[in-house]
Amino acid sequence: MSQLLEHFEDATPGGFAGDVEGMRIPILTAIALATLTASASAQAPAGTAPVTEADLRLVKTEITIADAAGTGLKTLACEWREPQEDDRQCLRFQSDPQVAFEAIEEAGGVRADQHTVFDGADMNIAYSKRADGTWLIRSKGTIDGKPMHFGRVCTADGQKCVRWDVDGAKLAQKSVKAAASKLRKK
Repeated sequence: MSQLLEHFEDATPGGFAGDVEGMRIPILTAIALATLTASASAQAPAGTAPVTEADLRLVKTEITIADAAGTGLKTLACEWREPQEDDRQCLRFQSDPQVAFEAIEEAGGVRADQHTVFDGADMNIAYSKRADGTWLIRSKGTIDGKPMHFGRVCTADGQKCVRWDVDGAKLAQKSVKAAASKLRKK
């Protein structure tokens, strides 16, 4: 996994944690990246025995789109060791903020809550529309026992996002405000 993160860092202008603007943005936060590559981390180095299905980690994710009152409007539920065609709906939702925001709005919602679990990870990701029209994506949980709490503040169209991270701390209000302020200046 760390090799994949290093490769991703090198391939991304400004680094993984840098601000991204002016293009479709893959929201490959640590959980999305880990989810999308859960099977890749189980692969054996070159020259060793082939990877079998027993070597792949089971990934479970459920995404619920809700209205302002919290009433569930639509649910996506996926489970895989190696993603299949029916898992694409979940992978697509979490791959790009524009896709997620569009799905939420098409369902008549204002937020979505995602719960993803796989070996060593238990993460909750909330996508919510803020009063000023921007979106907040908040990821909170644990990966390999380490507390995580990070996310992004994005423009209404999802074209620009500013990342924030509080290194597992419980409260993120100041970090979210700073990211939103930075987003408004761009």
